[in-house]
Amino acid sequence: MSDRTDHISKELLALKNDNGVINPAEAVKWAKANPESHLHGSLEWDDTIAGERWRVSQVRQLIAVHIVDADGGRRFVSLSIDRKHDGSNGYRELGDVIGRPDLREIMLRDALADLERVQARYSKLTELQPVWDAADQTRAKRASRKAAA
Repeated sequence: MSDRTDHISKELLALKNDNGVINPAEAVKWAKANPESHLHGSLEWDDTIAGERWRVSQVRQLIAVHIVDADGGRRFVSLSIDRKHDGSNGYRELGDVIGRPDLREIMLRDALADLERVQARYSKLTELQPVWDAADQTRAKRASRKAAA
């Protein structure tokens, strides 16, 4: 862990309330009042930039919530190949992705990477072990298909 990360971590941990909860809105207020803090230095304070990022985030949520199928499932997905560091993500029709083997493989790779992050977060919940086992089986099948190709 870098010194900067360590400082940010300590500052955030110091902001836990009496219930042991870190409230992000309160953390922003604290950072604003403490401009020399590492947390302050990690946040975007230029409202023109931050405002644009917020609106992009809102549109992402609107796509996920409003463009759905009859069962309420997503109709568009964002693949890793469509994600840019500047936040200009693209979204593809799910049917198009599923219908193309190359895009389907990217979606599967992305899903397994998401599962790894979820597993890291929830690894202490033994009730989810069957989920992790199924993901491992899928990874193994995928690896054996690649080796055979």
